[in-house]
Amino acid sequence: MPAPKVALRFPYKPRPRQLEVAAEVASALRSTNVVLEAPTGFGKTPVVLSALLPFVERGKRVVWAVRTGSETDRPVEELAVFRRELGLKLVGLSFRGKRDMCLLAKRFGSDLDYSEVSYICSRERSRCRYYRKLEEVDPAPLLSRGALTYSEVFEWASRAGVCPYFLQRKLLAYADVVALSYNYVVDEGLSWSVRTALPFDESILVVDEAHNLQGLNLGGDTVSEGTLARALEEAREVGSKGAEELVRHAAEYVADRFSGLKEEESEVFDPQDLVPGGDLELLEEAEKAGEAVRELRYRQGRRPRSSLHHFASFLRAALELRGERGVAFVAERLDGRVNLSIWDMRSAELLGAVWRRFWRVVLMSGTLSPIEAFAETVGLERYHAVSAPSPYDESNASVYLVNDLTTRGEELSGEMAGMYVEAIAKLLSRVRRNTAVFTASYRVLEGLVAAGLLKRAEELGYAPFVERRSMSGIEAAEVLKGFKSMAKEGRGLLLAPMGGRFAEGADYPGEELMCVFLAGVPFEKPTTKTKLYIGYYQELYGEERGRLYAYVYPAIRRAAQALGRALRSPRDQAVLVLGDFRYRSYLNLMPDYVRELATEVSHDKLDKVRLPWQEVKFGSGSA
Repeated sequence: MPAPKVALRFPYKPRPRQLEVAAEVASALRSTNVVLEAPTGFGKTPVVLSALLPFVERGKRVVWAVRTGSETDRPVEELAVFRRELGLKLVGLSFRGKRDMCLLAKRFGSDLDYSEVSYICSRERSRCRYYRKLEEVDPAPLLSRGALTYSEVFEWASRAGVCPYFLQRKLLAYADVVALSYNYVVDEGLSWSVRTALPFDESILVVDEAHNLQGLNLGGDTVSEGTLARALEEAREVGSKGAEELVRHAAEYVADRFSGLKEEESEVFDPQDLVPGGDLELLEEAEKAGEAVRELRYRQGRRPRSSLHHFASFLRAALELRGERGVAFVAERLDGRVNLSIWDMRSAELLGAVWRRFWRVVLMSGTLSPIEAFAETVGLERYHAVSAPSPYDESNASVYLVNDLTTRGEELSGEMAGMYVEAIAKLLSRVRRNTAVFTASYRVLEGLVAAGLLKRAEELGYAPFVERRSMSGIEAAEVLKGFKSMAKEGRGLLLAPMGGRFAEGADYPGEELMCVFLAGVPFEKPTTKTKLYIGYYQELYGEERGRLYAYVYPAIRRAAQALGRALRSPRDQAVLVLGDFRYRSYLNLMPDYVRELATEVSHDKLDKVRLPWQEVKFGSGSA
């Protein structure tokens, strides 16, 4: 294909540097891959779409990978704007998995996992009325809409009485831009379902929020003590003596070996020790018994879930991975229970093979610095780095680095926890806006609560919302909704760990979040698991670089992500506080606006911070 000329079209009034960045991305893609670092609020999605248009119009396809299925609509909605404003005829598709799309599975409830829905589909497909009607359906009326979100495909298919999942598989052949979750790119067991209609070697892969790639744990899985207890009951239920012997042995081994683990502590284990006498016939019997449990549940009209099947699959995978460099088997106590995990640290090795399947790759995020280290840890060998400046200045933010606070050490002392509470209370008394305290860990979060933070916040008129370790998705949604509902009054206080669902996965536009306090630096606790991770990276990259890649850079990216929750567009305003003197050593790794605006202050002076919204009023117009 001849190299396209960089003649860009853009559907909006461009913000500073957007067109220059789009042109640089388009030019680089002629010959190599691209790593794009651009802050939240820059407009990465339309910029990259603009850069890709010349290639798409010459026959290339775009696979736009996002972190979760719920985010697949965003690129498609942006493509709809391109179609409308620029008169394009391109087709976009938000592609979701069977878990979201199977009509038959809906009768079993809404919280089935992928394996359960796949089981139902494989059992019923030959006689499924929705699947059998698929060949009768002409997709042309649906395709005429151009940019198809998940709900549009699902609702259209439901009304037509056809399978939504296989309808979207059919639509893949017509799509120029397909948005889907990371799993459909990196998981060999899932990607085939897309590759059959969407040849990767003629496609440009865009990975959004690419800072998550290093920690994907591609071959990983986890079972808990609860899994083993349920598996034992199931083995007895179906009368499998071999399965019962295997699970009882594994449960006793876990109880004996790891009973002394404290919360968040971890140790390695050998999966062979879970099999009594190394007798793999017991594992084969457990696998068959697990399938029998699923069959029984399904015939009873219940969801085909089996803990025995899960444990047998976990153990089979662990034994097959045993001895692989970069794979560890870790027992860790979380929420009072011991979890056994297959921990796959081979991001560079496994992802490097994925990138080579595509014609070009674009990896983008707001927090990738240093880009060279990021590219190396995710196995991207040929690339052009593009860095876009943030649109934020002193009219958007005031940034403070507190020089007498730290969470460093094994435990947060009572004295230091008290200083943190005093600092946060002074800040709250000043800002009177929705505020998030993002902590280095749950341990720090619990230390602040024990030191009286919630009581102090309530005395100041704030309503606290706290993320708990074992919080369900529904509970988390309620917490987030409650916190955001306080935006107009400015009385919400969110307390959550960095790296968690509220510090990375949530959006807080406008007044929903106007102050962020980082309580500590989110370094991993020096457990056995952390030491294994650092050790593996030091084997790959050397002692100094390995520690930076495995320990320092991921922590600073988590911190930068948390800060960025408050600045989502060029019209947002916020007070940002780096509540640990150690940030002084890592400012060069933080976003440019943090480096340029940071001012040191002691913890007792936070009731005098500058409030940007008092000095500059942007109004309610769009950016």
